[in-house]
Amino acid sequence: MAVEHVRPGRRPGPKPRLSRELIVDAAVEMGVESVSIGAVATTLGVAPAGLYRYISGRDDLVAAGLERILGEAPLPPDDSDWRAFLETEAWTRWSLLLRYAGLVRRYEGRLVWVAARRMERLVRGLTARGFSLTDAMTAVDAVLDLIDDAADQAARLRDPDDPDRPSEPMRAVLDACAPDLRAVVEAIVDDPVRHVERKLALVLDGIGARFAP
Repeated sequence: MAVEHVRPGRRPGPKPRLSRELIVDAAVEMGVESVSIGAVATTLGVAPAGLYRYISGRDDLVAAGLERILGEAPLPPDDSDWRAFLETEAWTRWSLLLRYAGLVRRYEGRLVWVAARRMERLVRGLTARGFSLTDAMTAVDAVLDLIDDAADQAARLRDPDDPDRPSEPMRAVLDACAPDLRAVVEAIVDDPVRHVERKLALVLDGIGARFAP
């Protein structure tokens, strides 16, 4: 029996027609953090030059992949109450920002429409739960600001060359702290998620006291 020869990265059967969507699909599946034009081309079984009919380069490919990932991130369940709705969104955002922190900052301009669309859907989710439009916008913005800041801080807590150690700036902060305060800061460095949980609970408690219907 003859055996069909398959190029590396190719699946048996007819080759799908190349498109921007197919290229972005491959990049997302491979991981946009380290994807390359050559690797995507190999996966799709085409020459790298063929991709440039659909993308302008690696930056375009990575940004398009991020747009896809962030745009398709699941929203909180429709049947959740307002607090669970915001809490679920907070941890979804936390996970995405920790994984893609540097890329999100680099391609922020390309991601504006994705962020705006998601913001609107979250605000509408709260108005559907009885919040006024102004209160819903304030509540969503407060939670997202908290997570954005917390993820940015978390990315700077550890030494990139030795994740078991605090980063150099954080070591300087610890050295400047009084002993009792140092113990508190060390606990935050050791378990930043717990620190974020406490801050998020504080913000949600405030939203409940001020805005919740």
